[in-house]
Amino acid sequence: MTASSVDHKQAEVERITKELQAGAQQRSALELLLQRAQLYADLGDEDRAKADISQAAALAREPDASAASVAAVEKAFREISVSNTSLSAAGKSKYATHTSDAIVDSIVKFIEAGQNSDDTATGIAEAVGVLNSRIAQNSRHSLLSESQLCQLVDAFHTICEREKPTKDLDQLAAALAGCARSALAQLAVPEGTRDGKEPDLEARASLIKVAARIAETWEQHQDDGSFKQQTCKLGAALYTTAAYALSTHEGSQNDSVLSEVVRRSFAFCVSQLWLIGTLPVATKDEYRDVGQGVLRLLTANRPLFLSLFVTSAPATERLLLLLGQPSGSERRSMAMLIVSQLVASAKDPSNSSKFVGYEPSTARSGAPSLALVKLQQSTVRVLDSWVQSTAQAERTRGLSAMAALYEAGIGSDLVAELWLQSGWVDELWDQGDVDLRTTQLALLALADACSSDTAVGPRMKKAGNGLVQELVRRGGSKSATNEDRELAERAAVVLAKWSGVASTPAAPTTESGSVVEAAPTEDADPVVLADMHMQRIVDLLASSGEPDRAAVERATEALGYLCLQSKLKEHVVQNESLLKGLFSFATKSPVASLKFSAIMLVRNLTQYRVVLTEEQKRMRQLQQMGAKAQKKAAGAAGDEEDQASDAPEHVSARAVLVCKAGAVSLLVSAVQPRMSPSDSVKDAVAEIAVALATTQALRGLLVQQGGVRALLSTLTSDAPKATTTPYSPQALRQNRDKLVAFALAKIAISVPPHLAFADPRELVRLLLSLLLEDTDAQALLMKFEALLALTNLASAQPGSPNDVRGFLANDLNGFAIVEMCVLSEHPLVRRAATELVCNLVYDPKVFERYAGNADREIPAEDVQIVELPDDEDESYRSQRLHLLVALSDVDDVPTRSAAAGALAVLTSDARCCRYLFLIHPRAPDVFLSLADDSGVEFKHRVAVIWANAASCGDTRVVDRMRHQEGVVKSLRIMANDSSMPYYAAAKSALEEISNR
Repeated sequence: MTASSVDHKQAEVERITKELQAGAQQRSALELLLQRAQLYADLGDEDRAKADISQAAALAREPDASAASVAAVEKAFREISVSNTSLSAAGKSKYATHTSDAIVDSIVKFIEAGQNSDDTATGIAEAVGVLNSRIAQNSRHSLLSESQLCQLVDAFHTICEREKPTKDLDQLAAALAGCARSALAQLAVPEGTRDGKEPDLEARASLIKVAARIAETWEQHQDDGSFKQQTCKLGAALYTTAAYALSTHEGSQNDSVLSEVVRRSFAFCVSQLWLIGTLPVATKDEYRDVGQGVLRLLTANRPLFLSLFVTSAPATERLLLLLGQPSGSERRSMAMLIVSQLVASAKDPSNSSKFVGYEPSTARSGAPSLALVKLQQSTVRVLDSWVQSTAQAERTRGLSAMAALYEAGIGSDLVAELWLQSGWVDELWDQGDVDLRTTQLALLALADACSSDTAVGPRMKKAGNGLVQELVRRGGSKSATNEDRELAERAAVVLAKWSGVASTPAAPTTESGSVVEAAPTEDADPVVLADMHMQRIVDLLASSGEPDRAAVERATEALGYLCLQSKLKEHVVQNESLLKGLFSFATKSPVASLKFSAIMLVRNLTQYRVVLTEEQKRMRQLQQMGAKAQKKAAGAAGDEEDQASDAPEHVSARAVLVCKAGAVSLLVSAVQPRMSPSDSVKDAVAEIAVALATTQALRGLLVQQGGVRALLSTLTSDAPKATTTPYSPQALRQNRDKLVAFALAKIAISVPPHLAFADPRELVRLLLSLLLEDTDAQALLMKFEALLALTNLASAQPGSPNDVRGFLANDLNGFAIVEMCVLSEHPLVRRAATELVCNLVYDPKVFERYAGNADREIPAEDVQIVELPDDEDESYRSQRLHLLVALSDVDDVPTRSAAAGALAVLTSDARCCRYLFLIHPRAPDVFLSLADDSGVEFKHRVAVIWANAASCGDTRVVDRMRHQEGVVKSLRIMANDSSMPYYAAAKSALEEISNR
């Protein structure tokens, strides 16, 4: 601080002091004190700064002090500092309680004074915000007392009682509710610390008191609908937080009083909050707060919540009512999440412990849980009455709710009983032809949603095939209306999904044993359906203006389902203009669901057959023989055409076509962070990437268009990350991580690592983890390609920035895993592992693993060795070099070549030469055998080995080579042709032997 600045601040201090001495008004005095405190702080006078803040706090405690004054003092505590040391650290404990009391008192005074208050609702809301900031500090002295909490809750209720609340008052009430909610949340016992933790009696008492105050207020307003709606609108999160915090104090303590309070709080949330907060007049935020609160209570105490919610007819009916909302609405989505969690919890028998009639022995018998049975009964009762209703609105609601249950994947858990009722499915479709359009759309949505259910899909198809095809025909007529065309579009989607459903399912039976019959209808031609949907997409994309995204999405989804049939894949993939237009539109679209539909189309077009073991192949052949016999008996054609369409060469050709149409850009766009991609999207992208990378010609394209970075972004949190920290690789637990690693392995085999990967180490951990996979056919293929990729990664110039040899073998302890693969019984895995070892031996530490102590068994140099040791003496087998010698003598040519290459590198060390020529009984003969091979690469490797051995400095090694029959002869032959790569090494070896 400059001298002039100091003088200026001192002058300001003197001016403020004179004003204070002149007798300033209270509000002015408080502001002046805080201004002077800041100046003292800037000048480094901490004591005087604290004194002024303390005096200002005393003024804020005066009865006529405003909320703004209190907030200003609190702000000073947090912001004024001296020499970078916060004053609040020293004064917070002293002033915190006083300031909180002052803010709460100002709130109470404002509400009591009404229009006569000096404060405004906005000013009070700002003061509440200051209090909320303190609570957010999550420290002990920031907690509100029981009295302060109750005063905040009472103040919130008082504002909600007003007949004509203003916008400012609503904002104040919301601020009060948020502040109280934050304070209550701090009183909850943290997850993971509840068992064995000493009970916090003070927090428990505060929560019980607040719960009692809420219950008392609502009891007083039990007939006041306006009050209830207003409090739910602004305070839903407050009420559910109070109930949740209470439940966390139950733990293992057997406190009947607390348990009863918790039960009443949960019951209040179910019977009042849930029913009011989900009314049609409820706002989006109100519904969201209620829905999230209900889910939180369910996770807090599943048995209690289930016993209250499932047994409450109004609560379950309201949930089904929300499920019956139009598809795509936020309320329906939240309801689907809630019902999914309810079913998941109800399936656990232990969560039925609060139900009347619960028996632990029954829970252990494997029978459906009591909670699930009760939920099934209430669901079936409501939906059956709605679907069978003559009122179209109720019927539509019931069909939509059933569709939502199947979309959530729990339809068979809750409404399976309906499908067993005699004639129930037929009645659905008999009335469908005379239903209103909205009801017909709901029926088609149900048929769509349950089409993949093996028990329901065939029955729906058998009963509704005729009407659905008729709806499609009506939509294609010249006299069709827009409504007819919309129905036809939805019906065509259903037919596409039904095309993969069995046409003649086993007829369902009722409890009495009677069979439900339905007249069969000939299936729609899948090719005609595919052409219909392709033309629909083309027309939509070519239309003027913005194409109908929802319609494009539906047609794409239907086309994707049709492409599950092999014979249609070739038909669809040949339509280049369709695919280009669709992929371009989906890539640019910000809608995740449209991208997903397009991605699933790509997936179905490029899916390879699953790799099978020999045993699995034999089982598949037996199954196919049985299937062919059934088809022949039924007069159906065989599946030879399907098998041909799914042959690898056909799949590869389709992969090239979809990539040419822009599929890679589509995949990359779908997993961008801004799209918040779901697990389903990431799984599909990883699966497609494996299929595309299987075609070698597409690997460079995947790199060029950002596929590598996109794939890395889809890894789960379980996947290993690149690091130099010593680490023991583990098998990948998530299937998506395996697929990502597999796809990247394929890319790393063909593309130079420094071009494909910013840091090749990103891949090393993933690929090492693939080496730990099981031994089924797919896992063996993953191992093989991971080893090839690691070999490519380990081929960089030693010592260069991209050299990962040391990181792979030493930092990640990967060498032991590679050695296990060298010992694999599968010849391809063994070959690839040996080739990797050949690259790894350039690393000094890996080299030393082989060379270290290699010659420890050799006699002293003055002892002449005449004969090689007996092969029965197996001590030489414990050396790593022995394995490379053995691999140099196998039938597989690439394995022999790689092992001999590794030995050529290792024999640059005299210790290895002495082991191979003086200890190992078969190594010299193996080398001679390799030299006799017609392959140039083998001769070159052996020439290098012999040249290294001849120059190792041990005369006994040279003597061994000189006396071995055939060595000198082979060297002379190789040294006669100077055009060969082995010429120099052979000549050097020959000279060394001759000179000795």
